Amino acid sequence: MKKITFTLIFLASFLLSSAVLARTNANEWYIKNFQSEIVVNKDSTLLITEKITADCGNAVGKHGIFRTLPTVLRTTGKTISMPIELVSITDFAGKSLRYSTQKNYTNNTLTWKIGDPNVAVTGENGYLITYKVKNVINFNNPKFDELYWNLNGNFWDLEVENFIGKIIFPNEVTKNNTKVDYYVGTLNSKSKDGTSCDWTNDNTLQCRSNKTLLIGEGITASIAFPKNIFTPYVPTFMEKYGLYLWFLIPLIAFIVSFKIWEKYGKDPKGKGTVIAEFDVPEKLSPLELGTLFANGILNTEFITATLINFAVQKIIRIEEVKKTGFLAFGNDYRLTVIDRNKVSTLSQPEQFLLERVFSGKDGIMLTDLKNEFYKSFPEIRKVVLESLEAKRWIEKTGLDLQKFFLIAGLLLAFFTLAFAPRNFFSLSALILTIIIIFIFDFLMPKRTPAGVEVFWKTKGFKLYMETAEKYREQFNEKENIFEKLLPYAIMFGMTKLWIKKTKEIYGENYFNSYHPAWFAGGNIASFDADSFASRIDNLSSAMASSVSSGSGADGSGGSGGGGGGGGGGGW
Repeated sequence: MKKITFTLIFLASFLLSSAVLARTNANEWYIKNFQSEIVVNKDSTLLITEKITADCGNAVGKHGIFRTLPTVLRTTGKTISMPIELVSITDFAGKSLRYSTQKNYTNNTLTWKIGDPNVAVTGENGYLITYKVKNVINFNNPKFDELYWNLNGNFWDLEVENFIGKIIFPNEVTKNNTKVDYYVGTLNSKSKDGTSCDWTNDNTLQCRSNKTLLIGEGITASIAFPKNIFTPYVPTFMEKYGLYLWFLIPLIAFIVSFKIWEKYGKDPKGKGTVIAEFDVPEKLSPLELGTLFANGILNTEFITATLINFAVQKIIRIEEVKKTGFLAFGNDYRLTVIDRNKVSTLSQPEQFLLERVFSGKDGIMLTDLKNEFYKSFPEIRKVVLESLEAKRWIEKTGLDLQKFFLIAGLLLAFFTLAFAPRNFFSLSALILTIIIIFIFDFLMPKRTPAGVEVFWKTKGFKLYMETAEKYREQFNEKENIFEKLLPYAIMFGMTKLWIKKTKEIYGENYFNSYHPAWFAGGNIASFDADSFASRIDNLSSAMASSVSSGSGADGSGGSGGGGGGGGGGGW
């Protein structure tokens, strides 16, 4: 029997010394002592001071701890806001410690990350955290009021060897008029094992853990006391409406943007009446006319229309060819320069476009432009706008402000993605602001009075093409009017309508005998109005696809019980 007793004593001593040794040679954070003092104020707020001694032994690369707290209490059918206000974070000597604050508006938590990322720590470190929590008293029961509070938090990923929580009530709350209950363990545990809650004087309750609190374990106290001692917390204006103030940002952005647009971007008043125009306004190319009509926007349709206009003018030839090779389906188009002498008759933007398309070659396949030509868009748009500005049809100030709005919108988008608080109000407000900025970026180019006159003539020209059957006399006065105006129909996005109007005037036989000299390949002899419209649509789609932005693949693209508690860990 003596041998057995001796053996048990030896084993117990060995295990105890092993546990001490393990802590002595710690290689990860644990909390050696956690002392919490909670002062309960009559305005339903708590002043909490947490004295935490954390030890990481000789572990390498450790910097400090973090403390996470919930900012709401969720009860059945109700969410109660409990705002938190930090008072200070220091060491035990009162020296301020470096920390950062992170707010998670999705999970309604607040985290203080304590420590310097550039400074490593070892051994024991002391952290004194003082903060205020508001709106903590529960007034829902008609018979009593209650403080239901998680003293240390069930969401620490560190063990706590020793914990003492002291709750100091106003003088009106005493051990004689209260009912105390408490729970220890993991979430929803009803256990009281290893924990005690006792009054140390008339209005101070102390809860102590007599065992190590493992990861995920916490202590929650419920103290019920008479009504009419505490007053409900009255939230401040910012606490109540602060999140809604985010929407002042898009409101201010709209007002400022509107004022800028009104002064520098709004077109002068036009004549207000659209009168049919029977010829291309100012003899402009689809490239320039379309960009002026679209208020400075360069669409792929304008480039497509201009290329077909080159073909109509017999500067280039377009040939439809069958694709070859394994898994090759459909048709491609060959573009060939057939008369370079006529290039000098083109406007400067047209010449620039032609040079960017062919790059000094006499012929290209349309698919050769895919994933490459779109890079020339900014340069082409710049040349077109400079031409319109030189003609005094569009103002420079509006164009400069458009660049400003674009940069502002992109910078705000970057800020929103990288730094903005992740909550519905802030994200919604910032996204709305970005949309407002980009809308005014689109609206900012300003036409001059002369530019407005050309704009209204363009409206009249479009009206004529939409209702050509009403103007048969003017239509028949001009030779090859269908072919000459086809590029402008493509520019306006009304190719099929233009062919239909021409068919109504010329008749079906016109298309049965129509052979476009600028277009080769396919079964040309079988063209009728519908098949020709389809052929032009295919060509336009192929061009638009080839001159637009490429795929994002292959690296060519660009480029989330009770109040209190919480938890924390080491880092």
